Amino acid sequence: MDEQEDQNTLTLKLKTDVLPPKNTLIFKLLQDLPLKKKENVLEIGPIDTEHLSYLFQKARNINYTGTYLAETGIKNELSTYKTNGNTVDFAKITDNEFDLQDNFFDWCFTANTIYFWPDPLKYLSESYRVLKSGGKMNLAFVEKNFGAHLPWTQFDFTFYEINEVKSLFKQSGFTKIEVKKMTETIMDQNGKEINKPFIMVSGQKK
Repeated sequence: MDEQEDQNTLTLKLKTDVLPPKNTLIFKLLQDLPLKKKENVLEIGPIDTEHLSYLFQKARNINYTGTYLAETGIKNELSTYKTNGNTVDFAKITDNEFDLQDNFFDWCFTANTIYFWPDPLKYLSESYRVLKSGGKMNLAFVEKNFGAHLPWTQFDFTFYEINEVKSLFKQSGFTKIEVKKMTETIMDQNGKEINKPFIMVSGQKK
């Protein structure tokens, strides 16, 4: 085995080690996701791949798809998780539409992305389209009354109130809409831990 093969083996081992959930928004969202074996899971706009090892230890043989807006390194990062019977695919978002088939996914989830969606109603409608009947959408976000005042969110962020997001879910066709108020622990600019509130809205396809 040459040096490159040794490195690849080490990378796969690190990617598949069992990881404890962190006290952050994406991990809190996944903790609340009751996955079953061989389910199809869609994540809208993964920012990184840190959480995927935890996702893949929740259930076996998961079929995961991550969407992306542009050709970035995220695709290469995602491809390293094709291990232990899991499958990893990619789907591009073009003109607010997902390049995915109807009625395919059991779950759809996204964290900290709604602020950047050019058309949130279209994104949620597309999520509804690709979910199976009975499938669920979980969306985690920081609401407007907290996020809009943070120093690093003054540009390129659009924040929403809880009722606005609930209304978008209803307009998209979702039923059984639920709201959970949760907290995550993050580091501030001075390296100090702070608790930040966030909201998780979930809805089900008829």
